[in-house]
Amino acid sequence: MGAAPSGAMAGIQEYMNLVARTKQERIMNKDQVKGRIREAKGTVKEAAGKVTGKVTLEQKGKLEKAAGKFQAAYGDIKNDLKSDIRKDK
Repeated sequence: MGAAPSGAMAGIQEYMNLVARTKQERIMNKDQVKGRIREAKGTVKEAAGKVTGKVTLEQKGKLEKAAGKFQAAYGDIKNDLKSDIRKDK
């Protein structure tokens, strides 16, 4: 059994790189995680405010939800930039 042709090795290496990139892209950074958690907390507070009739709690929930969306979006942008930088290398 001889060595695999160089074309086959290049194909295998390309596949391995694709798998590694895909795994890296699925990993969320801390801003994405914290933002989505914050967004969920805001949703719960907003719902609790509506149920209890506490307008201030509802407003705080909306604010926290919006802040979470912003933080998650910031994390998404960071992740996209890192992904683009990796592609250029």
